[in-house]
Amino acid sequence: MALGELINEETGLVTSLKVLPATAEGANYEVGLRAEGNLRGVKYVTNWTYSQLERPDGTIQGHGDGVCKTECGQTLYLKGAGCAKAVTEDGVVRYKVINHWHTKSEKFADLNGSAMVGEYNVNPDGTTIAKMWVLE
Repeated sequence: MALGELINEETGLVTSLKVLPATAEGANYEVGLRAEGNLRGVKYVTNWTYSQLERPDGTIQGHGDGVCKTECGQTLYLKGAGCAKAVTEDGVVRYKVINHWHTKSEKFADLNGSAMVGEYNVNPDGTTIAKMWVLE
């Protein structure tokens, strides 16, 4: 497998953080995120809700769902998961992620059944930066 097309780039902001009961695995959170970006030249806004687990060894794991609305009126649904080794010295969480997009949109139908992998960084101020590539 290889990385293919750079499918999207986006910036965002964590909009909510809810502390959930801790488990033997670690601290649990529910995170809300709003991101704006460009998908093959089309601007979009995506809203996410995801669960985040911070383990005692410092590793972080997350998974969640997103709804992407494009400026041309298309809707895409996302399932995503990622992990990070730990919060870096500069306070950034550097996730390695995989997303699956699905849609009824003819314009983006080729994304159905595909996997996108990438980088998703969360800065200490709650801003985010992400880049995703199609996995071939």
